[in-house]
Amino acid sequence: MEIKTISAAATVLLAGLLLTGCHKDSPPAKTGSSSSAKGSTGQTNTVVRDLGEVTLTNHYETCVKLGAGRDCIVTPKMIDSQNVQITLAVKSRTATGKTHDLSVTQVVTRTGQPLEVAVGDFSLRLIPNVTTE
Repeated sequence: MEIKTISAAATVLLAGLLLTGCHKDSPPAKTGSSSSAKGSTGQTNTVVRDLGEVTLTNHYETCVKLGAGRDCIVTPKMIDSQNVQITLAVKSRTATGKTHDLSVTQVVTRTGQPLEVAVGDFSLRLIPNVTTE
């Protein structure tokens, strides 16, 4: 019973993330190569995006267009006066607009401090400045 409740809550959260509109654009992508976790047997392409300083409002989603039908939804939640929990969801869409892939990562960091985080095929760099208004 408890697992169904958690699963339902997660589904509602992800559905809410998918329904938001995007309005910010990120700088052009740089593609780099990094080793896989299995050693030198394979290579993966990681798209590095430097979003720079991003002004976020506590508990409100901000959507950044990553290009090629991909968006990143950033949702901050202030823990205390200096620390913030940030949820990043990268979704990609098909040419018809249907969701193709969704990757979600959550990190805790200090507001105003540089952050680099991997979400799906992206390595995102940003400085989150969170306001409570």
